[in-house]
Amino acid sequence: MTAENYPDYPLIVLSQEGKKEVMRITADEQGNYRVALPLGDYVLDVQGRAPGHVCAKEQPFTVVANQTVRVDMNLDTGIR
Repeated sequence: MTAENYPDYPLIVLSQEGKKEVMRITADEQGNYRVALPLGDYVLDVQGRAPGHVCAKEQPFTVVANQTVRVDMNLDTGIR
């Protein structure tokens, strides 16, 4: 992926219970992102994850007090 591709693949933070959308994120030019979330359990996913679009595995994570959580999302768009 290149910097111009990141806006094409917004990330979505979902509640782990109920899978409700909490937030959408667009990565910066280097593919990095930063958000502030309340304490709790979440899942990071990519919008448009479907056969033929983008291949990614959802990433569960937990936000706890006074800690920074790093969650990497690997995307395979099939474009080389």
